[in-house]
Amino acid sequence: MITCRRAETNDVDLFKKIRMRALRDSPDAFCATYEAALKRTEDSWREQLHSTVSGCDRNTQLAFDGDSCVGIAALFREPKSPTGDIIMMWIDPIHRGSVAATLLVAKLIKWAREFGFESVALNVTDTNTRAIKFYQNQGFIPTGNAVDIDSERGLRGIRMAMQLN
Repeated sequence: MITCRRAETNDVDLFKKIRMRALRDSPDAFCATYEAALKRTEDSWREQLHSTVSGCDRNTQLAFDGDSCVGIAALFREPKSPTGDIIMMWIDPIHRGSVAATLLVAKLIKWAREFGFESVALNVTDTNTRAIKFYQNQGFIPTGNAVDIDSERGLRGIRMAMQLN
């Protein structure tokens, strides 16, 4: 059974491990790279995670199949704004098509509504048609804006958004 929960302060090693798996598995889905992540300090991993475990501006959710972490997604509020961005969304390949992604997004949207977000947006690589379709099925609508995911690697994307009110 797939479950999701908000990351906790003692999840630093788990957070780092799942994020590194995501970057290695799906390098074209993120502006961050596996190679750059290898150079991060333990303090930077801890600081990033700890900034998301409580409060109303950042939330990192983890998906589990039993005791195994199989997915991650985070929602960060835009500074001094009622809008936010979903980032770091990734599901282990053997769990794609399961409820894991849906649960992660649902948890983040529920949390965003509770804390007064008016909208949530995300960027998705324009060649990732499976992800685009998934987000559309969750209620996200393409904004018509193209985005530069990583110009050095030639990664382009589209912006999608969902109104919450």
